[in-house]
Amino acid sequence: MKSIFQLFIRGGIPVSTPVNTERSLPVNTLTGRTIPFVLCLSVIAAAATAMLTAGLMAVMDALNTYSGLPGMSKDHDEHDLMTLFIPIIITLIIAVFLRYSSEKLALILRPIRSIVFINIGIPLGFEGAIADLPAVIASQLKKGGAREKQIIAAAAIAGGIAFLFGSPLAAIALIIELLWIELTWIGITAVMLGGGTGMLLHYLLRGSDPVFMMPEVPMSGVPALLGYTATGSLVGLVAILAKRIMTGMGNLFNKFPFDKLWWSVIAAIITGIIGYFSPEILGAGYEHIDSLLLGQVTLQFLVVMAMGKLLLMSIAAGSGIPGGTIAPLLVSGGALGLFITFLLQFIFPAVQLNYAVAALAGMTAMFAGGNRVLPAAIFFAVETTHVTNALLPVICACTAAYIVVFLLAKKKVAQPAVLPEKIS
Repeated sequence: MKSIFQLFIRGGIPVSTPVNTERSLPVNTLTGRTIPFVLCLSVIAAAATAMLTAGLMAVMDALNTYSGLPGMSKDHDEHDLMTLFIPIIITLIIAVFLRYSSEKLALILRPIRSIVFINIGIPLGFEGAIADLPAVIASQLKKGGAREKQIIAAAAIAGGIAFLFGSPLAAIALIIELLWIELTWIGITAVMLGGGTGMLLHYLLRGSDPVFMMPEVPMSGVPALLGYTATGSLVGLVAILAKRIMTGMGNLFNKFPFDKLWWSVIAAIITGIIGYFSPEILGAGYEHIDSLLLGQVTLQFLVVMAMGKLLLMSIAAGSGIPGGTIAPLLVSGGALGLFITFLLQFIFPAVQLNYAVAALAGMTAMFAGGNRVLPAAIFFAVETTHVTNALLPVICACTAAYIVVFLLAKKKVAQPAVLPEKIS
């Protein structure tokens, strides 16, 4: 059963970059005394991660940078020299700092580095820092073995993602499908407690409104569902391409004849040059999701976001810059879904396709195909928009993308992805 489960989650784009490596945990049995300790600390760690996320979001929103967060829009002008030089200067400073710092200090500061990189325009998501924070918190625990710390950290990640997106079911499913280290009742219970804690704090601090704005949409008929299924299939093909580009970029950087600390500087130079001409491609891109769902975009914007965002994300991830991939995948998938649906509507004018649904279907199809997850992507769509009429189109698109990736991508059985850095 375990090998079958691993087969379905093999080789996806990691939620937190750089690409996760395979490693195993020591096998040990949790005792009766350890279980309450693990469950209590799971709730505490999830609450701490959610509160730290809230504080970091407040700081990032106060800065005049490219850290656009869910529900918060920031506009920047083209040909701004700051977009060209700031990423290069800050990345150089970070590289010099890492050159003379210890490995332990670099690990502890990894979430902070991720946030700084997003603020200077690197196109990676804030969820990468959320995945790194629990690793740092759990690594400081004096009591408990590696297995207990992994469970606590996984619950904390669920709490942070649930807080950021207001999506506890998606967070729990994502941990189980993609980041999970074991499938036991104690582990699943801890993750559920973590996701519930994060959602409770989301309601208390951010309210119950959907994270992403989307208009009400009508129920889709069979012809429209077939159209969204076709959209999901094509997005799945692009997800395979994105994975190969990311792997290729990592291999390319590995061939460079200088220390990997300076790889991020190359990525920053490329980011700065592209951002000078197209500043909308910079940063995580959460603010563009509302524009996609509301249809407030141009054809040029769709092309830039559909392919440019994926390419720049692959360069950043391949260079080893820490950060998340959920945000760029969502933005790129939404743009691609709109573009494909626009073409389908032109070819089949009698089929009534809704562009808001098309954007959501594309977003979640890329999420499902890129990360090799299915329930998490479907839950994410409904929980972040509160639009239940889009459920069937999303199921069709996500399932199609998942099947395409599963059938056509390289078949490799891998261990389930674990946390970004070693916890011991």
